[in-house]
Amino acid sequence: MTKSTLFTAFAALAAAATLAVADENHETIEKVMKEGLKGDTSPMAKVLDGSASAEETKALAELVKTMNGTKAPKGEQSAYETKVTELIAAMDAVAGGDKGEAAIGRLEKAQNCKACHSEHKPK
Repeated sequence: MTKSTLFTAFAALAAAATLAVADENHETIEKVMKEGLKGDTSPMAKVLDGSASAEETKALAELVKTMNGTKAPKGEQSAYETKVTELIAAMDAVAGGDKGEAAIGRLEKAQNCKACHSEHKPK
């Protein structure tokens, strides 16, 4: 096998792996948004208005944690990671039993769709 053939094969393999990670990344983020955060009757809306059960709150916390390690679809990775980390921490605090005004306010701020979408959601 020549060096150029080997390089071409490696480049194709790397491109395929990158596409697979991007697809998985997109699916994870989309699942969290659709199943957990989107809409007036979403689990997040129920947590924020105090109508979610402890089980629903813990399930949402677990769903949100699946975003840990995902890559920013666009924009700065470090800014994206900061937002994801804060969302996970705020959700964990509420799921851990902190239903105080400060904890709910922190979660409400952390789950703000526009704050993340304006910097990281592709058009």
